[in-house]
This record gives sequence, C-alpha cells and structure tokens, in this order.
Amino acid sequence: MMRRFALLGVAAALALATPAFAQKSKDTLRYPGQNSQSTLDSYLAPSSFSNIWEPSVFNNLLGFDPAKGQYTPLLVKSWSQPDAKTYELELRDDVTWHDGQKFSADDVVYTLNYLIDPAVRLRFKQNWSWLKSVEKLSPTKVRLGTDGGSPDGLAWLSFGTPMLPRHLHQPLDDKSAFGARPIGTGPYRLVQLDKNTGIVAEKYAGFKPGPTSPAPAIGRIISEPIDDSGVLVASLLADRSDVVVDVPVEEALALQKTGRFVVMLAPPRLGYIFMQFPTAAWPKAKPLADARVRKAIMMAIDRTVLLESVYGELSKGIEPTEALCSKEQLGCGYTTPVPAYDPAGARKLLVEAGYADGFDVTINAYRDNLDDATAISGMVRKIGIRMNVRAIHTSNRQKSVNGGEVEIGYFGWSGGNLFAVGPQIVRHFQTGEYLSMEGEIKNLIAPIPTIVDDAERRKATAKAFDFLTENGLAYAMVPNREVFTMTKEVGVLRPNELRPSQISPHEFVWK
Repeated sequence: MMRRFALLGVAAALALATPAFAQKSKDTLRYPGQNSQSTLDSYLAPSSFSNIWEPSVFNNLLGFDPAKGQYTPLLVKSWSQPDAKTYELELRDDVTWHDGQKFSADDVVYTLNYLIDPAVRLRFKQNWSWLKSVEKLSPTKVRLGTDGGSPDGLAWLSFGTPMLPRHLHQPLDDKSAFGARPIGTGPYRLVQLDKNTGIVAEKYAGFKPGPTSPAPAIGRIISEPIDDSGVLVASLLADRSDVVVDVPVEEALALQKTGRFVVMLAPPRLGYIFMQFPTAAWPKAKPLADARVRKAIMMAIDRTVLLESVYGELSKGIEPTEALCSKEQLGCGYTTPVPAYDPAGARKLLVEAGYADGFDVTINAYRDNLDDATAISGMVRKIGIRMNVRAIHTSNRQKSVNGGEVEIGYFGWSGGNLFAVGPQIVRHFQTGEYLSMEGEIKNLIAPIPTIVDDAERRKATAKAFDFLTENGLAYAMVPNREVFTMTKEVGVLRPNELRPSQISPHEFVWK
C-alpha cells in the first residue's frame, strides 16, 4: 500500500538525460535546500532550516555520544560539578572563530548571559531558565550557577546552544543582523547566505574536531534553493545536484534504477509521527471519550503496513516507533507497548463500548502526512469506523486542538532534538491537550524535572508515558525520516547512528 505520486515525467527525463559529470573531483557538493532562509540564527529565527545548518556552522559547548549515553568534549575540554548547583567548564584553548579571532571564556559568558537576560525575548527562552549566573574564572574557565533542579542542563549545552562571538554580536544594536552574516567555530564557514540565491559554505581550515564532531570531508557545499520535487529530480538528471532530500519514494526509486543514483533513508533520529486523541473534542466526538474506542482504533492499524505506505521499499529493516521517547535519551522510561494490530479484538472493543455499527470521525494531519492518514482511514473502515481526513497547518494546530476542532491528530514531530527527555515531557504533557485528565497528569510529571539520577528518572517518566498509552491518549506510530537520493560518490558519516535532528551538511562525505 505504497504512496502514489505523479512521476512528473521522470521516464521521459531519464531518456533525455545526459551522463553525469563527477563533482568529487572538484570537491564541491551540490545540495539543494528547501525552505531556505536569509538568516541563520536559531535563537531569533528557529526553524527546520536552522536545525539543519546550525551544527555545520556553529559549535555547542558539549557533544553527546548516543551509543554510550555520555556527554563528550567539544568547545569544552572538561567539566566538573563542585556541588549540586555549580558547574565549572574548562574550555579548549586552540579554537578560533571563522574570522580568525580566538574563542575564549568571554564568548561563553557573553552568550549564556545574553540567553538569560530578562530583556532578551526568545521563543525558547525556557531552555536556559535553569541557568542563574555565568562568570569568567580565567580565559579558559567558566563557572555556571544553576537552580540545581534541571537534569537536562548539560543536554541543552550539547544541542541548541551555539556559542556566539562576543566581538561581533555584542556591538550590534539589532541582533538579528548577525544571522545574515553568521560567524561560528564549526566545520564550515558561510561565504554566501541568501534566501533567493542560496548558500555557499567552505570547509573551515581552522576547525578543531571533537569525539562526536569529526573534521569535514568535503571542501565546498553549494545549496541552491529548490522546493519543488520535480525540479529536484530534474536537477539530479541534469547534473546540477549531487544529493537531494525528500523526492517522493517512487520517483527516488525510479532514479536509482538508472544505475546513476542511490537512495537511502536518513540515519535514525529522535523525530517520529504520533497519533493523539485531544480531550477537548470529546463533547463533540462522543465515542472518543471511551478509552476502549481509542484503543480499538489503534488496534485496527497495522503499523508495519503503514511503514510501507510511508517509505515503500525503503521500509525494509526499520520498525514502527516503539514509544513517545527514545531509550537513548537520558531519563526516558516506558513499559507499556503500543497496542498490537488486532482487528478482531478492535471490533470486540467497539461492541463492548456500544458502537457495533461504527461511527463517523475526523483525523487531522499535516500535509506531508495526508497519505499516511488516508491509509489509516482505510484500515479503520474495516472495523466500521468512517474516518474523514482533513489537512491542518502547523501554525493552526495548537489553536485547533485546544478549541476542540481536532478529534484525532496525526502529526510529525522533531522528537525534541535533544538526548534528554525534557522536550518530550513538555510536548506530550504540558500543552493542555488532555485537560480532562490534567490533575492526574500533573501529579505524574511533577517530580520528573527535579530527579537527577537517570535510573530513578526513567522510572518516573515510565509512569507518565505508560499513562498516555494505557489511557489511549497518544500513541507512537512510525519514524520520521527523510529520503535521500544521491550520486554514487556521496555517502553519509555514521549512517546508522541515532541523530538528535536531521542530517547537517557537514555529515556528508565522499565515497
């Protein structure tokens, strides 16, 4: 039950296409970008664009090794915790900014104080609310004062907290100007950043690699802005691109059959698609107020078949998402599995709940997930549930959920982009989507933010996530992974390692 797309004349294009000319010899990767922007500033302009490009241009203080479940050095050489509320960071002394200026404690103190300054308004300012003070002890040493109650503190220093160059950022009256000409310490420096003409990035010769941040393998990356999948296909065939992302599966596989290209799923990441039953809709969609009905809907869905619908042949070797957090994330715990596919058991539950003849209901999905939601509607129709599919825009989702307009939601999510469970707690328990059970939920999550011991925290989060599953409020569905189509000369660094977010350009390599 694979997705069906118009092939956009691929067969004709294949017949007319000229042979590709290798760009490996020029050490230049052509990687068209979608949703291109003219600013790279994840603080003032957070977006999927900044999630992708930021790790290639900037560095965080720490890295994280998901296989070992440990933080690793990056801009920080070592760190210690003298007491429950204090961290001391010893910085590397061999790092320079892309303009040649030396990185030092002044940059760290400036960046973190900027983030916690009450006068600075940021969309995700709560990410640094655990920080109470930042002081310089020496040119290479910084002391952090914290509230002592955030087990995710170091996690935020390992992703989503890029350091800023004080000598460039501080003098700006308009801080948004920095994102137009960003200067970092990461593996690539930007020599062009324009929404209309694209990005040109060059390997930074002064980059200092770390255990989880190796030296870049490609000298130059050109990212032309292309949003249309048909144009992406044409750019590959015309030898204007070396790698493209999210060409529809059928088209990608057609390209692979030419022998010129390879197709792969992006490495696994924390992102996934989940299904939810917001309580605000229950007065209108009365059957959904019964937990047996919600469970029956889930039992009617064959998630393995759904994977095939989403990824086609590429679904071989991957499994449906196990839970609403990942076991590689610090603090993630769960014991109750998603209900298994059992249409006979689903029909029995509907009869018990008084809905032997089924009922009508609506499922809302982002446009990228409409085909998946349509496949789900076909599955549940077999047990008598007539499910209409309706598109919803990301900007309207929360308002529609809280207003009772979303009876069933089927949404893709980044997974929080963090190797700690904090974002999952916020996403699934603190958005007001299950208000009729708010009291129970608050009691379950109340201790989680202050439990520092990882094993104990996993026990506490298990109770919370099991509550969602057992009560049929939210279910993990399938992984949220991109499809890459590339020339045979292109590969990906550590292709099987779990990522916090999407692939960044510095992770491509030549074969």
